[in-house]
Amino acid sequence: MTSVKEWQVLPNIFLYLDYRAFLYDLYCAMHARNPKFTPTGFGRLFEDHTKNFLTDLLNRKIDIDPSTISSIAKKLELNAKQRDYFETLVSFDQAKSHEMKDRYFRRIISTREYGPVKELDKKQYQFFSHWYNPVVRELVTHPDFPDEPSWIAERIIPEISEQKVLDSIKLLVSLGLIVRDSGKGRWRQADRVISTPSEVMSIAVFRYQQDVIALGRKALERFNADQRDMRTVTMGIAQKAYPEVKKRVETFWKELLTYANTQDKVECVYQVNIQLFPLSKVESIDVAKTH
Repeated sequence: MTSVKEWQVLPNIFLYLDYRAFLYDLYCAMHARNPKFTPTGFGRLFEDHTKNFLTDLLNRKIDIDPSTISSIAKKLELNAKQRDYFETLVSFDQAKSHEMKDRYFRRIISTREYGPVKELDKKQYQFFSHWYNPVVRELVTHPDFPDEPSWIAERIIPEISEQKVLDSIKLLVSLGLIVRDSGKGRWRQADRVISTPSEVMSIAVFRYQQDVIALGRKALERFNADQRDMRTVTMGIAQKAYPEVKKRVETFWKELLTYANTQDKVECVYQVNIQLFPLSKVESIDVAKTH
């Protein structure tokens, strides 16, 4: 067949976080140039002659064997940088732990070509990568905030550096999470929700939850009993009752957030962790059948 390079249809791989989406777009581009080019023909690039190769790949029924990446890169005529990035995407997709996914994602955002897509993903990831970013977002709206980073740095527990506060404010501004009130000359929170690809969000939130859970553990020693409220309960329930328990936790969570939003001003920042997890082995739960 005519080479990918000669067809000039290779998508910009550095705009992708999912190697499967990249390959699908590549196939679509090749098919558009030659309608006779079939998914079976595309599969032959990967030494797979089944007609379902592309469909199974997109539906995650099959994975690309990492040992074949070198051969695939050669057939796709990827240069060294493109090949390294493609290999990282495959490794990111197939990583079995959050720690490994985090490692490969950091490599992805460090090697992607500069541009608005890369920078947005990187900044959104950074927001959740540091537990203090949401705290800074709350404290910049404090009525007594003198617009000095030292004021926030000294009030955050545990204390962070002024530079971290400055970096956090810069990040919050770039994400549109805080804006200057032109009339009052003060910061205010913008009603903006961070939207990231689900895979990125999963990694970032996992890191964030690890950090705040660790802060909760240290809070037992850091604060007196009248400064904190720690509750734990171990309860036995029927397996089919789990969805209802989870639903009640979610209801309480929404009520708590609704109440917090009624507060006129932010004077202090609290962290609330709600954890629900099994302490004994459970069978898989068919949630649909419990409703």
